[in-house]
Amino acid sequence: MPVAADIIKIDAPLSAQAGDQVIVDVSVKNISGYEQYLSVTAIYDSALIPFQFDYLLVAPGETVIFRGWFTMPNKKVRATAGSWYWTGTEWYLDDTMYIDIALGVIPSEPQFRGFAVKEYTRG
Repeated sequence: MPVAADIIKIDAPLSAQAGDQVIVDVSVKNISGYEQYLSVTAIYDSALIPFQFDYLLVAPGETVIFRGWFTMPNKKVRATAGSWYWTGTEWYLDDTMYIDIALGVIPSEPQFRGFAVKEYTRG
């Protein structure tokens, strides 16, 4: 099969807190010489990431962004995306890419030890 749907990049935060909604943007370019139906699927662990569009009709050379989201679990994850194009009879997986998202640590209260106010001027 000819290569037609190239994943250009995946945009997602490098870390997130457990319970946060994580937005994943997958940029896909139609690198064929004709209009194509393109689609994206993605998973983290074994859970499917839903996207706002199932598929789009994309002009030659055009890049589109598929936006998906999921709730961050209490551990780091690897989100893996695949780009697909329609052959006229079936969807063909053309490209894959992944991004690792670390579990963020909630910062504790700042500790200021060893600091003192030496002079205070009211102005």
